[in-house]
Amino acid sequence: VAQVISLTWQFKLFSNKDELLHFHRGIFRLKRKIVFDSLAIGMSPFLMNLAACFIVIIINQGLKKYGGDLAIGAFGIVNRLVFIVVMIVMGLNQGMQPIAGYNFGAKLYGRVNKVLRLTIIYATAVTTFGFLVGMLVPDLVVGIFTSDAELTELSVTGLRITVMFFPIIGFQMVTSNFFQSIGMAGKAIFLSLTRQMLILLPCLLVLPQFFGVAGVWYSMPVSDLLASLIALVMLVCQFRKFRTSPL
Repeated sequence: VAQVISLTWQFKLFSNKDELLHFHRGIFRLKRKIVFDSLAIGMSPFLMNLAACFIVIIINQGLKKYGGDLAIGAFGIVNRLVFIVVMIVMGLNQGMQPIAGYNFGAKLYGRVNKVLRLTIIYATAVTTFGFLVGMLVPDLVVGIFTSDAELTELSVTGLRITVMFFPIIGFQMVTSNFFQSIGMAGKAIFLSLTRQMLILLPCLLVLPQFFGVAGVWYSMPVSDLLASLIALVMLVCQFRKFRTSPL
């Protein structure tokens, strides 16, 4: 229902001829370059969401095998708490995208650097806050979802492990979105898949065999750390290109 209401409102807006952007005859003719560019840029979030769905299946299977139904319930709680923080960072990314994209197209690389730097700072502040909450008062936030003592204990342990490297995860998310916003689809896709498929998936398959259910939990911060290091290297290289380009 919410999506239908949203679609109706957007259709009404774009049907208004007084608006700068509106529907008119010939607007629905597809242009190959525009279609390919749109698909390339949109491929990064598509693959990221697809990989995330696949990874959740693997995590649930690992938790069920090594920890049982309570471990899966604990992951559900932790995942929702983490998602709150991630959604805020995604909002910052959406605000950065048009600004970074416009200034990159205008070759105003100084402004591109500035908006990227500010977004990273704000995202890091958000994820650091999530880290502090998860480390200092995990029982308080977990208590919102359950009053069961055993489930609370498992969720608190899982939350503390999951947010171990949370202060740097905002940087990794912003960097991936940044490359998408300036049209570097290949780099954006690579970074989107790095954490989920290239690092997290092997960790989920290997670590639980040695550490049991703890290996499933620790796979997440390990992938956060390694993916952030890769993002840092790619971003530093891109910044150097900006500095050597005429403003």
